[in-house]
Amino acid sequence: MVHSGYARRWLMLGSLWSLYAVFGLVAGSLAPLLERIRVELDMSRSAMGAALAAWPFVYLFVSIKAGRVLDRIGLRAGLGIGIISIVASGFLRACAQGSISLWFAVAIFGVGGPFISIGAPKLVAEWFGKEERGRAVGIYSTAAPTGAMIALVLADPLRVALGGWRPVLAVFATMGIIVGAVWLWVSRKPSPRQVALESHLPTSELLKDRTVQLVLLLAFGSFFFSHSMGGWMPDMLQHVGWSERGSSWLAAVGVAFGILSALCIPGRVSEKNRPKALAALYLMVAIAIWALATEIRIAHLAAVPLIGVARVTYVPLAMLILMSAPKVSTKTIGAAGGLFFTAGEVGGVSGPWITGVARDAASNFTLAIGMLSGLAIVLSVLAISTGKRRLLSNYVESVSNTGP
Repeated sequence: MVHSGYARRWLMLGSLWSLYAVFGLVAGSLAPLLERIRVELDMSRSAMGAALAAWPFVYLFVSIKAGRVLDRIGLRAGLGIGIISIVASGFLRACAQGSISLWFAVAIFGVGGPFISIGAPKLVAEWFGKEERGRAVGIYSTAAPTGAMIALVLADPLRVALGGWRPVLAVFATMGIIVGAVWLWVSRKPSPRQVALESHLPTSELLKDRTVQLVLLLAFGSFFFSHSMGGWMPDMLQHVGWSERGSSWLAAVGVAFGILSALCIPGRVSEKNRPKALAALYLMVAIAIWALATEIRIAHLAAVPLIGVARVTYVPLAMLILMSAPKVSTKTIGAAGGLFFTAGEVGGVSGPWITGVARDAASNFTLAIGMLSGLAIVLSVLAISTGKRRLLSNYVESVSNTGP
């Protein structure tokens, strides 16, 4: 594999990281201000849950084709489209006057968001060799959680300083203009191995791969859980006694633990052990989430970091398992990534909305917590299944190569 140079590829990754961080900043901007926005705009919790799910709803349709579009127009233009959409969504959120306008403001995010999400593994596939991909995926996977953590920590202090929640959302959107300009400058020279990565296989052929099928189910469940917790965790903590600012800051601590885990786990877990590591994370969170059904603060302090570790590490591990599937290569990663994020955002759409409905249907979050815990157990079983399937594929391949 030909690389342009050590410094240049890591500069590209750093610029990608900044784009993905703004992705997380704007995507997570509503959560720490959720109750204030909901009350001012006179929205029910179900309506707010629908608004939180608006961008994943649009995202899942766009992501079906985004991988192939990226192959045609290139990373520079594709990620540029992504950040423009995110900036527009941030400013429109600041101008929302009701549930409908907020829904559309959030939905705009889903037009460009897939170009960032799918562009990230495409950039890694184009600029990094297999021996470096685990580390590179782990690094860029910390970006969106870092942005979400910054939103959780700064949103309320900025609200007090600026006199309301609307200027806070506008400030977050402005950050996107800055990092977008940096990306256009850094990416002005293409990679020397900028080859066509569009799949030679039709999508239907990729879907016949059993490992791909299982990973798509993992993507659905992981995004369902992550988007649900990203949108509702501060409200869950407030329900069991935490203040508005305290709940946001504790949620941010959980994300910080997740960021550290994403830097360490994906790059250090071997390909063979990734399914087991992913299954262990699902089981851990299935137990830890029940702490949010109690008013024991020590339990919250222990559980929230564990949930953060799982939420942030789910996707990079699942993506690395997808990259090692029999029919996925550098030439098919665009199409496979599109399928991954399409399946994921089906969960991303339904998760916050169903969690909001469950909250409205009960006097507390216990029903929603039970649902999310059960989902995590199912995902653990599916993760183990991907490992068994991979072993079977390797065995069949070795027998085929050996011959009778």
